[in-house]
Amino acid sequence: STVRVFDNTKDEEIEYKLVTSEESDVNKGLISTTSPIGRSLIGKQVGDTVTVTTPNGKRELEVLKLTTIHDEAADGNQK
Repeated sequence: STVRVFDNTKDEEIEYKLVTSEESDVNKGLISTTSPIGRSLIGKQVGDTVTVTTPNGKRELEVLKLTTIHDEAADGNQK
């Protein structure tokens, strides 16, 4: 899944792709589903706000856009 969030703590939009821990690369926006941010975003919907405790402190993230692998496959089939 790809999730676009608004980080209220940093006042910026960020896009994360949720991946397995083996694929994770924070610098590329690839967040492990087992990381604090990844765990907090699983099951959330657009409009939800979550508070995440990270090693750098608490962050408040609002889900702006959510694209699942199923959505991406459907978009590819419509082209």
